[in-house]
Amino acid sequence: MKDVPRFFLKSLSAWGQVRKAPGALGASLEAQLTKGVFFTLSAWENRDALYKYARTEPHKSIMIGLRSTMRDSTFTFWEVPVEQLPIDWKDAKRRIDDQARADAAGGGTAAH
Repeated sequence: MKDVPRFFLKSLSAWGQVRKAPGALGASLEAQLTKGVFFTLSAWENRDALYKYARTEPHKSIMIGLRSTMRDSTFTFWEVPVEQLPIDWKDAKRRIDDQARADAAGGGTAAH
């Protein structure tokens, strides 16, 4: 919980970056500050655009600096036709939960 204010402030920089990133179709953030839980949901033209964003400043340095805070994060990826955007949070959270369970069982590859 002590890292929540720092994480939140840093996430605002990354949020500004994602809104202007080439290939970003949209993004959403849900912060449950009292629980120290953050959810992000974004849509990209392709994975290359997402990975380029992740390797670009300020996102790159933010993630390196927050690595220990984010050690229990779950990442999941899926593809949908653009006509099905935006994805709703209920579906996204179900997919995150499914990925977290798979990772805990040793079957996942996307969690970091």
